[in-house]
Amino acid sequence: MNKYTQEQFDKLLVDEHGRKKCPSGNYEGIYVFPEWCSFGEGCSFGKWCSFGEGCLFGKWCSFGERCSFGGGCSFGEWCSFGEGCLFGAECSFGEGCLFGAECSFGEGCLFGKWCSFGERCSFGEWCSFGKWCSFGEWCSFGERCSFGGGCKAISPLWAFVYEPPFETEGKIYPPLQTREYWEERLGFSLTGCYSDIEKILEPKLPEILKRTDLTRCERRILESWL
Repeated sequence: MNKYTQEQFDKLLVDEHGRKKCPSGNYEGIYVFPEWCSFGEGCSFGKWCSFGEGCLFGKWCSFGERCSFGGGCSFGEWCSFGEGCLFGAECSFGEGCLFGAECSFGEGCLFGKWCSFGERCSFGEWCSFGKWCSFGEWCSFGERCSFGGGCKAISPLWAFVYEPPFETEGKIYPPLQTREYWEERLGFSLTGCYSDIEKILEPKLPEILKRTDLTRCERRILESWL
């Protein structure tokens, strides 16, 4: 596979639609890419790369940590991304893509089935996930995201009045901005970090769960803390 220098990349031709046509290769020595680039299959990119809007990538491409992508970028199947990558709105990903921890996605992103996300990833509104996607601890989601069957999250952050539409493992964590709501619903103060709240909540949970006025979402969250 060819390894491209900045000079070689700059000389690549642009098609009639204004896209720079970039063949399969190693682009790890290049850090800034303009918008509307089109890359072949199996391309590799280093850390801290930056891509403009509307770039297209074939399947099996790999990216180092802390890369950033403008809105409307599209990725083929089985692409992989390092930690802390940032994606603009309405990016789309084929099935089986892998993402490191602390990646962030804008609203309206689309993901194929079998995608896997590391811990503390965050997603904007209206994101859509195919079947059997998996999420590491402390991931957060915007409103009106949709999930295919078989998706699972470990200890997600959940801020909404409807229950998570996916399987969960471990505690479901209400974000800190919902503290006032939960204090009002439970009738006592929730101070400190989550470990402090757990100490306050744990002895009270059996009695709280006897209440008949809890919503399905509230009950599911509270039961996850047992």
